[in-house]
Amino acid sequence: MIQFPELNRDARASLEAEGQFPGAWETMAQLERVADTALARLRARRTELAAGGPATLRALSLVDRLLWTERVEYLDRDDVSDARKQRIVHALHRMNQGLLSYHRFLHHLRPAIEHVARRERRPARVLELASGSGEFTMALGRLAGRKGLPVRVTGSDIVPAYVADANIRAQARRLPVRFVELNAFDLLSTLTPGDFDICFIAQSIHHFSPGQLAMMVAQAGLAGARHFVGIDGRRSLLMAVGLPLFTALSLQRDFVHDAAITARRFYSEAELALIADIAAPGADVSVERAEPGYSVLHVRY
Repeated sequence: MIQFPELNRDARASLEAEGQFPGAWETMAQLERVADTALARLRARRTELAAGGPATLRALSLVDRLLWTERVEYLDRDDVSDARKQRIVHALHRMNQGLLSYHRFLHHLRPAIEHVARRERRPARVLELASGSGEFTMALGRLAGRKGLPVRVTGSDIVPAYVADANIRAQARRLPVRFVELNAFDLLSTLTPGDFDICFIAQSIHHFSPGQLAMMVAQAGLAGARHFVGIDGRRSLLMAVGLPLFTALSLQRDFVHDAAITARRFYSEAELALIADIAAPGADVSVERAEPGYSVLHVRY
């Protein structure tokens, strides 16, 4: 529920039939505007179509609109201390460990890793964007080593403190990964084309606007990546209700606060596909459902 696959398909088709949708772009600034505008138009048209549908569809459409929130998580607020943010991040890490999420994330990355390794006859070079505390980057390095996957892993974030702390912990754990300071919206100013084969983002897509996500997808391709893989929570009534309740088991109030906002900000799978189609024209774009409660975006350039 709240995915509305048929409604999204019909809304997108009707907008495309009118012409000049989603719109052309040449610069990153134009891309950001086009993606933001296109998603707003898709949502508005979806609402219009739902209004002419059966009562159940109208009710679900209303619930979906009421669920959406402009509020931001503590992790995105400048008035929240780094110490509080670190406690939230560590609570998320413990949840991921309990749910074996890192194993599942690697499962979705593995085909791309093996494809690149076979094609290039060398280890695949993976870059995680917005890696935050770096726990998945480190887990990927550790799990890939155990499974004998040919891969070299780098994490990145725009926050220097996160990068420095993650490098210290990676060295202490003797893991073959590294972390670099990187602006995910401006990869071309830092990366040399061909530095990385796969760009990956986990559990943080909802932190970014449609235009910001589009810039990540576009710049990953322009920087020579073969694949972009994004994983985030799946938009649904179950997640909107269940995620805050589940995180309450952590007894970490700030974590529950952020989870309640997070679950309301997830993109639907059709929305992710639209953003990626705008950012990477001609690429092979697909979005799949992955349990428990994830959506996985694949872009093959």
